[in-house]
Amino acid sequence: MPADHQLQWRRACGNGACVEVATTPSNAFVRDSKAPHDARLAVSGSAWSAFITAVAGGGIPTDRH
Repeated sequence: MPADHQLQWRRACGNGACVEVATTPSNAFVRDSKAPHDARLAVSGSAWSAFITAVAGGGIPTDRH
């Protein structure tokens, strides 16, 4: 797993909660923006792509308007 300083983190916020996401060619990493040094979630690139596609297509409900 790459060190945090080796990753380019991007922040996404909604309803006052924020997460940070960093991607590599083979994985995606998600962490709590308020606790960036705590544990992070790692998923395969294909799983992340499927998740993003499902959210964008409305297959996963969000509270975004």
